[in-house]
Amino acid sequence: MSHQRVGKCIIINKNFDEKTGMVKRNGTDRDAGELFKCFKSLGFDVCIYKDQTCQKMECLLREASEKNHSSCFVCILLSHGEEGIIYGTDGAMPIKSITSLFRGEMCKSLVGKPKLFFI
Repeated sequence: MSHQRVGKCIIINKNFDEKTGMVKRNGTDRDAGELFKCFKSLGFDVCIYKDQTCQKMECLLREASEKNHSSCFVCILLSHGEEGIIYGTDGAMPIKSITSLFRGEMCKSLVGKPKLFFI
């Protein structure tokens, strides 16, 4: 069955190694693969990005926020985190700095449209 693309789904998957000082996230690649299949089957254009630094993560999400979106946007962050923050491969960043990129004044094509963040 083919679907019209309903929107963009970005999956950022971080699997930490010993040099980061964080525990490896066993099973995260499988989770990312299953999420890819799920959102693809729902008609999303899905991209997976692996092991991004905070700067690269913000850059790719800023680029996504500047695009003309059809009807929906999904962002899935698979990483370690704490209250209000998420970890890149090089440190922490506030979740608010990610979600604020998709507010009305920053992302006009998604005004009045669903923006889903799974963290």
